[in-house]
Amino acid sequence: MRKIDNFFTPKECDWFKWYHTVLPETRDNGQRLLTMAHYNQPFFSRKLQQLQQRLPSNEEITTVNINFDYSAGGIHSDGYIESGDNIANSYLIPISVDETDCYYTLIFDQTSAKAVTFNAVLGLGSKGITTYKQVTREEYGLNDDPFDKEIYNKYLTHLDYNALSGLTVDYIHEWQLGTAMIWPRENFHVSANFANKDARASVLITTRYI
Repeated sequence: MRKIDNFFTPKECDWFKWYHTVLPETRDNGQRLLTMAHYNQPFFSRKLQQLQQRLPSNEEITTVNINFDYSAGGIHSDGYIESGDNIANSYLIPISVDETDCYYTLIFDQTSAKAVTFNAVLGLGSKGITTYKQVTREEYGLNDDPFDKEIYNKYLTHLDYNALSGLTVDYIHEWQLGTAMIWPRENFHVSANFANKDARASVLITTRYI
């Protein structure tokens, strides 16, 4: 897991917040206001080219989403949905944070190349993920080893503790304005719980290998 400092300048963070307001469609998935910035927006093409130039030459952008979160999410992977695309990495870049609060994204050791979520098992129902397949612990094959209680108490109290058995944390990213947090798309990940429900926004870029 790695990060790229200053992936966005403060001016670019403000630009994406503005761009969110002019996009034709915003969806509320029960945890965030989500806009799909990459699709059918001709005037976004130059910004897309700029983003592409910041990535490794063997990666190609597949989606760019702008997210305004008002509730902590559940565990999922950013894998393929319908076809076995040659998935690469997720880049999560905060564009708005409350400097009096702390925000984290936890990356797990466990993976799924297909986009799936444990939200229903975790007590979140269908909130947060509307296009990913819901899977059970048994379906995925998780064991019953207790989840790290210290990590749970610090970051994940919005989730059912018992449903986390068998999962292990690989890395914990702390949100910093404009810094890209990067992990393989197949790795399960989750938002830590947070207090201020109105102050957090980010851009999510997913890529595939070419």
